Amino acid sequence: MMDHHVLDAIQETTKFVENHLLDESLCLDVISSHTRVSKFHLLRIWKGATGTGLMEYVRRRRISLSLGDLLESGRTLEYISWKYSFGCQRTYGRVFKNEFGMTPAQWRNHPVPLQVLDRFNGDFLNRTSHGIVFYKRTAVLPAFSLAGREYKVDVRDNHLNQTSNKLGVDFYLRHRQRIMNPLENNVYIGLTRVPEAFEGFTYYMPSLPVGPASILPEDMTLRQIKAHRYGVFTYMGQHRPEEISSITLKDIWHQVFQVWMPTVEISLPERFSFERIEYARCTRQYCECDLYYPIEPVQESGRHGR
Repeated sequence: MMDHHVLDAIQETTKFVENHLLDESLCLDVISSHTRVSKFHLLRIWKGATGTGLMEYVRRRRISLSLGDLLESGRTLEYISWKYSFGCQRTYGRVFKNEFGMTPAQWRNHPVPLQVLDRFNGDFLNRTSHGIVFYKRTAVLPAFSLAGREYKVDVRDNHLNQTSNKLGVDFYLRHRQRIMNPLENNVYIGLTRVPEAFEGFTYYMPSLPVGPASILPEDMTLRQIKAHRYGVFTYMGQHRPEEISSITLKDIWHQVFQVWMPTVEISLPERFSFERIEYARCTRQYCECDLYYPIEPVQESGRHGR
């Protein structure tokens, strides 16, 4: 059975941090030692799952909790700074202003609604047979261009032989270097387009993001993706990024098509989606993959793809 080390580590980290937010000794070394996860790996998986740095999360959670003390008129700023381990009133004031745009004294005198960082809820992380998957955010991406080799892929053949996975690995290892001046050489994007009249196949294009200065081989296709609003899902697994396939992603597709899509009003002139892998965040034992599913086109003024 798949080792759910990533999910367990995130949940254990959340529990430990929340129980020790008032401890001055709470630091990365202490958290790493408690969770028995290396500091480097812990920082990576926490950032991937929450979108926030681990010690940034600690700092922002302390600031959020301190609001209750600020409403108690008998508690001095010096006491609150000490209680929440900010060291001194000056540091507390600086961090507070960076978070909320005003000083603690200003908010105490004129309390207004603030958007605070709540405790991270690991219940939104779903176990899969090969890792974890969660809905990350809704994002708007401006128009961008991709270059790669486009293939017509039979859906049944892909299920049986992992055709798209093999094409993607081949492109990344053998063909991406042939694109001169890509925007991001170590970011892989796998674009899937579904024909308007579906007949059992899709178009799959392993690709790199490119710009006006990029030079493409003659045998590669250039695709321009218009600005869209997307639902973004993240998959995290304990394996190499090259092993991402329809097998490892099948539980994501269940979340997308059976759970998420029925709750969203989707308006699209064409059907497509893409996965994005930033190789700098991956190792031989760990991978992250963001999957973008368009919701609707977005009008841009004065901007164009390549």
